Amino acid sequence: QVGRSTESPIDFVVTDTISGSQNNDETQITQSTISRFACRIVCDRAPPYTARIFAAGFDSSKNIFLGEKAAKWKNPDGQMDGLTTNGVLVMHPKGGFTEESKPGVWREISVCGDVYTLRETRSAQQRGKLV
Repeated sequence: QVGRSTESPIDFVVTDTISGSQNNDETQITQSTISRFACRIVCDRAPPYTARIFAAGFDSSKNIFLGEKAAKWKNPDGQMDGLTTNGVLVMHPKGGFTEESKPGVWREISVCGDVYTLRETRSAQQRGKLV
């Protein structure tokens, strides 16, 4: 589980820094654009080695946790889905992961692991189009 919280459910703590700092002594923490409980990454350890990413985090009771301002909706099958307040964005480089790679298109991941185009702003209540 990835996020900016230092609480025990978080395995990897990520923080924002002000860009342009030349060394670690000058690095400053700024207001974070990273959610407390940003996402969970689940990887199969057996073939076909599938990796899945789910936006939002899980609290100590293993329940999904989204902030009050997070976009939420009910899917046609009746299952609740949503986006983190700041979004969990992924990009697959064109040409794969090589030295010749070029940036790909950014997408946003929902709680249920669906992939959407980006919202108008990162914290907008309206989700992008399902990809």
